[in-house]
Amino acid sequence: MNKLIINNFKCFTKIEIPLNRLTVMAGSNGNGKSTSIQALLLYRKTIEENYRQANGYYNTEKETVNAKVSLNEGYMLNLGNSSVISNRHIGGITISIGVHNDAKKMVVHYNADNQKPNLFVEIDDVYRLDESSMSILKNEFYYLNAERIGPRVNLPIQHYHFPNTGFQGENVAQMIAETNYQVEIEQERRHPKSGSPRLEQQLNAWLDDMMPGVRIVANQSTNTLTSQIQVENYFTKGDPTIATNLGFGISYVIPILATGLIAARGSYMVVENPEAHLHPSAQSKIGRFLSMVAQAGVNVIVETHSDHVINGIQISAAKGEISPDYATINFFSQDKESIQPRLESIKINEKGELSSWPKGFFDQTQIDFAELFKFRKK
Repeated sequence: MNKLIINNFKCFTKIEIPLNRLTVMAGSNGNGKSTSIQALLLYRKTIEENYRQANGYYNTEKETVNAKVSLNEGYMLNLGNSSVISNRHIGGITISIGVHNDAKKMVVHYNADNQKPNLFVEIDDVYRLDESSMSILKNEFYYLNAERIGPRVNLPIQHYHFPNTGFQGENVAQMIAETNYQVEIEQERRHPKSGSPRLEQQLNAWLDDMMPGVRIVANQSTNTLTSQIQVENYFTKGDPTIATNLGFGISYVIPILATGLIAARGSYMVVENPEAHLHPSAQSKIGRFLSMVAQAGVNVIVETHSDHVINGIQISAAKGEISPDYATINFFSQDKESIQPRLESIKINEKGELSSWPKGFFDQTQIDFAELFKFRKK
């Protein structure tokens, strides 16, 4: 198992966050979930901007190119300037972010001089220990922001370095249309009710599982340089309509399904709020889908506020769809005495049971039922 190292970055003073094949970031608002993902994205941006690609991985043996990294461009980062990203309890200017396991480590040390607030941070040093072929260094890296593109009539065709849906799902129609007959979906990721290896057919099989009767058609025009998703359900069967005539949930989930089906083995796939705009039943099933993707060899990181997504992952563990050893839930919390968020890593066993259930961990339903019970007794 890998660990994400964060020192002196925003709300964290010093912490190591477990990263498993399927990692869930959970907890109340403002407790460090987003900060941990931002740290990983800044680290990844550093790799992309400062190292050369070779043989499917970034070659970090070479000297850095720019020796700095922007805080507000790429991966939808909006971190402000270098004076506001270090932890206020420490007051130092050195920020460290890295990924390591027992055998491999690569940690980047940044200079965030509070006296010289910049829109970038300079790289002070890089500590390396046999980091060759670490998953985080793989060329393919997939990130889906919480604020994804809603229904659109069409979207412009864009260039990308490898097939992906974009940070907000803006490339999803283009990517499906371009790769549908170029890439065969791995057997492990194919829906049991569809034998077709094609992306669009597999995506529709998983989509129908979450939203019965819903299917999509993706196309693009080289004349207008636009791509488009058309959607049909039971009411428009045989006559697909433009995406704007149906709800946000379909547009929000399609990039997750498409990414999960085509993501390279060994790569990282980071998804924020996969439950957004989805019915509880579909939220549970997206948890099972992401479990399947992780079992197939992709490192999946999920930030969620949904107990239904957690339930779906637990069901997957109980049904043997994902090895329990591959799943970790990181629960972030805080109290008045804490100088940084508290972290409790929760395991799942082969029966789908959680190793612990800390206070504040998806217990609002029980709290609300108890409150209602008081009124019913009156």
